[in-house]
Amino acid sequence: MTALYVLGDSVPHGERTSDTRWPDRLGGVRAVEQHGGMGVSLTSLSERATAGDLTLHGSVAEDEGRETETEAIVLVHAGHNDAQLSGGEPRVPETTFRDAAADLDAFLDADARVDRHAFVGLVPLLRLDRPGSIPFDESQPDRSLAYDDALAAVVATHLPVARPVDEWLGWTEDGVHPNDAGHAFIAERVEAWLAGERAE
Repeated sequence: MTALYVLGDSVPHGERTSDTRWPDRLGGVRAVEQHGGMGVSLTSLSERATAGDLTLHGSVAEDEGRETETEAIVLVHAGHNDAQLSGGEPRVPETTFRDAAADLDAFLDADARVDRHAFVGLVPLLRLDRPGSIPFDESQPDRSLAYDDALAAVVATHLPVARPVDEWLGWTEDGVHPNDAGHAFIAERVEAWLAGERAE
């Protein structure tokens, strides 16, 4: 069995949809504990983790007890806020984002509490002409894809979900947050990685 810890933003938290979020679709997972939420950046998660401000084995371990055969897996799914604009510039410069991702990857790799970990890639940030969509400038989705490529370049395990980009036109609620089909697609990618890792 697997105890899953998701460090993320509003995307893995299932915001803007009543459909089941992707972490809750994974088979063989005993418990899911989430850290982060709306507006959280990968950079801030990295700072919190490396400062010792994240309890990776909080309620799952203390309330239920961690069985010896239970894997503790951390999945990081953030970066969407880093790649968005604030005052005309990305909230987090790409170089800072890369450094933060590398630091978090190294921290999780060295943490004895974590059996394995991976980074789930960014979903593409899309400019949509539909009511309720999040307004983006013309640099999207290219900038979000550039941040996802930067993430892939600096972490050991990157699970890509952004491409094919055109498919996300039908997989998103508002240009950022997945709908049922989007969460299902991410869950499939994560489950494939989990199955491959266990087979080793």
